[in-house]
Amino acid sequence: MFKSQRKFIITLLFIALIITVLGYGLFLFLIPQYYFRHFPVIPAFLLLVTIMVHVYLIKSSEDNPRKFTSKYLGAMGLKMLIYIIFLVVFLFIDTAHAVPFLVSFLVTYATFTSYEVISILNYLKKDK
Repeated sequence: MFKSQRKFIITLLFIALIITVLGYGLFLFLIPQYYFRHFPVIPAFLLLVTIMVHVYLIKSSEDNPRKFTSKYLGAMGLKMLIYIIFLVVFLFIDTAHAVPFLVSFLVTYATFTSYEVISILNYLKKDK
């Protein structure tokens, strides 16, 4: 595994841990009425999908840099489709906790996506 990928995964694991701990603290102490027991599934699921997409993008940037843009857009489209399926399935299973689930998902998604985009841009700049 490349050094940049290892650093990305370790940092992403750390971010997921921070989100999980902050989420538990928020749900247990500030807004216990909105707590739902499936909260840890959100960071774990987004962590796995983000790592898989990141590894794919790094490999595709090394294979053929000219096709990177189309592969990036395709990977992001597929990632969004996976996330939408995840949201729909969860909302059908547990409609009672829809609002806290969606807010938790949105915060986690924004955090992971921001870090992923920054990481990819830094990798591409350094690669040139």
